[in-house]
Formats: sequence, structure tokens, C-alpha cells
Amino acid sequence: MTYPDLSFFCVFRNRTRPIVVRSLLLMAAIIVFAQAVNGYFYPDLTGAERLANVLLCLKITVIVAVPFVIYVVLLQARADLAAEFFRLLSRTDALTGLLNRRAFVDLHKSVEIDDTDDAAGSRALLVIDLDHFKQVNDRFGHDAGDAILVQLADLFRITLRSDDAVARMGGEEFAVALSRGTEHEALQVAQRLRHAVERNVFLYDCHEIRLTVSIGLVRYEGGAYFETALRQADLLTYKSKKDGRNRISCGKGQFGLPTAA
Repeated sequence: MTYPDLSFFCVFRNRTRPIVVRSLLLMAAIIVFAQAVNGYFYPDLTGAERLANVLLCLKITVIVAVPFVIYVVLLQARADLAAEFFRLLSRTDALTGLLNRRAFVDLHKSVEIDDTDDAAGSRALLVIDLDHFKQVNDRFGHDAGDAILVQLADLFRITLRSDDAVARMGGEEFAVALSRGTEHEALQVAQRLRHAVERNVFLYDCHEIRLTVSIGLVRYEGGAYFETALRQADLLTYKSKKDGRNRISCGKGQFGLPTAA
């Protein structure tokens, strides 16, 4: 199983501050409680005797409490890390390490676009489907298909910008939400992805396999319309396949082009 891109180390780094604060608060609570108990049993001490007694109590408390605090904090940190890790797993495709469909849709349904921002107002969505992928599975087996999907996911990571979101929607279908750029730039990204797959040589068990993709490309105006845009892009992907595969079909009246490129 492929683990998410965000590893345990990344999660631990993000939680270092709350872990330290939690341990200090626990230590302070133990010291205050120990001093209160000490004051209850030795109420008559004054002056130097009182100070010496407080310091002795503090020393004993620290010696006893530090290992306990470390143990408790490590247990809590382990629980936090496990919870975060499984949260990531629930939002990640187990094979490729990309976002899964639910995480991808949830992420972008909550995003509202500011119409005053020209770059944000030109967000684009791509749905990408591998051409003739069933033939690969039939000829080389499903292990080969899985290996190709992993290689394809890596190719997408290399080709796309760091703030673009890519997900495996299921089977051999992927989706990409472009975070910024003009319509022309979005079309360039789609063409770059298509060319990257077409030129790439996928390897499995000494076999060289070449594939192409069909792409549907649409604009979307905000979170509330994301699922509608996703359905439109999916339909355009099927149009690309119907028109001969290895091509891009665009939303009508968008990107300054006819419906296919």
C-alpha cells in the first residue's frame, strides 16, 4: 500500500508546538498540586524552613513527574499521529497516493472564487481518462495496470504545478483542478499533460508500454458549481474518446476554441 505524501514526520512537525505546550501545562499542574499537598501536611513551617521544604518538594516532584509527563505526552502524540495518518488515508487513493474522489470534491466544493480576481476567476477543471487501458490489463495483467497508474500519478506530479490539485477518481480516470491562470494557460497545461503521457514510456517487467489520454476541460466559477463542472468535464472526456482519443475537448464557448483541440 502506498502511503500519503504527508508522512508521519510532516504531521509530527506540524504538531510539535501543541505537544510541547501540553507537556508544560501538565508539568505545571503536577507541580501546583504537589505544592498544595505539601502545604497541607506542613502548614506550620515559616521562613527558611518553609523555603527549603518547598524546594525539596519541587525537586522530588520534578524527578518523579518528568518521566510520567514524557510517557503521557508520547502516548498522546502517538494517538494524534495515528488519527491524523488515518484521516489522510481516508482522503487518499491507496494505490497512487493522490487525493481520492471524496477528498477532491470536498476540497473544491468549499472553495469560493472572488470574481474581482482575474486569475482566480479562470480556474479550470480537467478530467483525464487513459485510452485503451483495458487492453493493458488484458494483455499484461492487473499488476501491470496498477504499475502504470502509479507511474502516471508520478508523471502528473512532475508535470503539474505545486498548487494544482490532482486526484484519482476511480479506475483509470483522474481529475485536475488548476488553481490559477488564464484560459490560455489552462489549455497549455492540458496540452502539456496530454503530450507528457503520449511521449512517456511506461515500464512493466521489461515491457515498454505507450499510452495516450483523452481529456475534458471546463471552467468553473465557484465551489457551489464544482460538481456540475466535474460532470461536464467527464462528458467532454467521453467526447474526446468518441472523436478519436488522444485529444482535448473543451467546454462550449470556453478557452477561445471549438469544443475539441
